[in-house]
Amino acid sequence: MGKILLLFGMFLCFSSCDWNASTDTFNSSRSLRVEFVGPSVTTILNTKGTATLFAVSEMLADASATEISTVEFDAKAVPFNVDFEIPKNHRKLIQPEVKKGEAVQYYVALEWDSNGDGETAEGDVMIDYDKRFPNVEMSKDTQRVFVK
Repeated sequence: MGKILLLFGMFLCFSSCDWNASTDTFNSSRSLRVEFVGPSVTTILNTKGTATLFAVSEMLADASATEISTVEFDAKAVPFNVDFEIPKNHRKLIQPEVKKGEAVQYYVALEWDSNGDGETAEGDVMIDYDKRFPNVEMSKDTQRVFVK
């Protein structure tokens, strides 16, 4: 009986492991498209903003994320798209270093003084963290991030 319980416990332990963890590596640089969606904004006085893609190991709780790509965009309305260029060796850029087989969490940040008052603050188009954290995946074509 003890052996059966031991085998069952080992089965449960190993079934929770992700044997097919994505390494997010590719042979050449590629593009990741992020669509920023939300309610229609009628007054966009400053159309220029910056979107940044960050990455951090999923195994770390309180580590700083590494900037992978930054894009300056020109958007006259919401929704709008931003295309990030991802270098083929981007996992090597991540600090602290990502160990082989570890999953990586990617997310985007938005800095946009859309109302043109000289500062990025309340009243500007910004990521809607109340709806969802702006995580993105490398495996999908177009990712959606909610703004308000």
